[in-house]
Amino acid sequence: MHMKTDGHKNVILMGPPGSGKGTQAKNLAEHLGVYYFGTGDLMRQEAKNGTEYGKIFQQVWDHGQGELVPDEITEKFVEEKFSQIDFGQGVVFDGYPRTLHQAIQLERKFTEAGEDFIVLDIEVADKSLVDRMATRKVCHECGKIFFHADLQHITDCSKCGGALFKRQEDEPAVVQKRLDVYEHQTKPLIDFFTKQGKLVTIDGEPPIEEVEREILEKIKINE
Repeated sequence: MHMKTDGHKNVILMGPPGSGKGTQAKNLAEHLGVYYFGTGDLMRQEAKNGTEYGKIFQQVWDHGQGELVPDEITEKFVEEKFSQIDFGQGVVFDGYPRTLHQAIQLERKFTEAGEDFIVLDIEVADKSLVDRMATRKVCHECGKIFFHADLQHITDCSKCGGALFKRQEDEPAVVQKRLDVYEHQTKPLIDFFTKQGKLVTIDGEPPIEEVEREILEKIKINE
């Protein structure tokens, strides 16, 4: 794990489904040596454990329409998870906030903690996103993402040996619905954070390594 830089240590990663923000958020948190707060991972763990929250999340996913978990449920769930975070030590958010209301709530948390933050918006064309997710598979154990695994005859994770599977949310019809939901519910956050001078755009089209380099450069530039 790398030592923290002198740049931003509190980062919100935004981007549409398939933009690679999950991978980039985890890599960034490790690089900075800060807490990774991934709502998707946290929710999937709840579902795996069969908790009351997990049952609700699973019902939404089983519906298969690409809808977000209702805002009030996400709010309550995340509020409980916030107790695990020391904002003063730094945190990378992945998958939260997804609505304007959530953004306002999170900004209030940073203000109360006396901490600044930066928002990185990973931009990728819709066609690229659909193509990516059509070939995406995920490790059942560690969550590592693989693209074109079938073409390369890869069935097990190279990191932990876990079996790979295709998420229901990556089915073409669901992908398009998720993109529509993102456009309607999440993109207003971009205007919100832009007006506050917090938002920096990242080109998400290049390979993972190039995107990661741009993220690290932008964090330092925008100190």
